[in-house]
Amino acid sequence: MSRLTKLEALKCVSNAFLSWTPPISIKESFFPASLKRLTFSGWFGFPWEDISTLVKLPNLEELKLKDRAAIGYVWRLRDDDIFESLKLLLFRKVLLTNWVASSDNFPSLKHLVLKKCDNLKEIPIDFGEICSLESIELHNCSTSAEDSARKIEQEQEDMGNNCLKVYIHT
Repeated sequence: MSRLTKLEALKCVSNAFLSWTPPISIKESFFPASLKRLTFSGWFGFPWEDISTLVKLPNLEELKLKDRAAIGYVWRLRDDDIFESLKLLLFRKVLLTNWVASSDNFPSLKHLVLKKCDNLKEIPIDFGEICSLESIELHNCSTSAEDSARKIEQEQEDMGNNCLKVYIHT
């Protein structure tokens, strides 16, 4: 697939059940550098640590992880895990509980969308320092995740930035 040098969008869908298939690993060389939009939907079961290979996609603007595409309760990004071009990050029904990241990991992020992330304790508070962030949208997420989104919005307002909008749907 890495030879598909003009591929810009890829949606991977799995109908397998996680308990029946071993977790897979995402290989850096597997995806072409031209990729702008990547979606994983279904029971792929790749570990959160493998996300570091996706930061090496220089043109990646949209990353969508849906329906337990990743396994594990903690996503801890390293300092050198930087999604340079990522503008949209969407999680739907991921089991994530703790998300450890900084604004440096997502310098270009504009939109964060979380759907049915009822285990997530909070959005990293440092996201309030992402100057490009325009919206945080939560659908049926935990109360504590909603509270952290409101704190981020307040932090932005306190800095004089009224561009960030938080949308909470229950």
